[in-house]
Amino acid sequence: MPQEKCTLHTAQAPNDARIITRTIEKKESRKLSRFQALGYLFGWADAIVGDDSNAANTIGAILGFGVEVDALGFDYYDPVHLLSAPNWKTRMYAAWCIIGSEERVVATNLDYGEFHNYWPSIDFCDSGWNDEVIHWVSNLTPYDEPFEFTVAVSVGRPSRPQLIMKP
Repeated sequence: MPQEKCTLHTAQAPNDARIITRTIEKKESRKLSRFQALGYLFGWADAIVGDDSNAANTIGAILGFGVEVDALGFDYYDPVHLLSAPNWKTRMYAAWCIIGSEERVVATNLDYGEFHNYWPSIDFCDSGWNDEVIHWVSNLTPYDEPFEFTVAVSVGRPSRPQLIMKP
């Protein structure tokens, strides 16, 4: 995926003043942060599955996601923990658990004004985020929230080991 371009549009304000805009190119983050790489892979899988629910696309996305997560050096069940996450918040929690403390530092120290963020928010940069995730994972039961993603519906809620916050 190319560098993100944030383009603000020039508009005519009601009082006839012009709003001046510029294009900002963001640097690639997924080569620097495994957390960002996971966010990118979610976007990739969601795009492949799309809204058409084509079974071949869904199977390809699930298998491809697993191969890519494995290539990043994650554990055997980590793709299942990630793909069965029913919404973005749970995806972020699960990814935060599996990346380990060194990668958490990398993810929080990137300047997201300069680097692309592949997650829907930068909540993970908040000072209380780590404690929030620890609380979430310590009270985790099988994901019982409604599925937001077609790929998560396809993966379902398979048996897997308990998700833990990796040191």
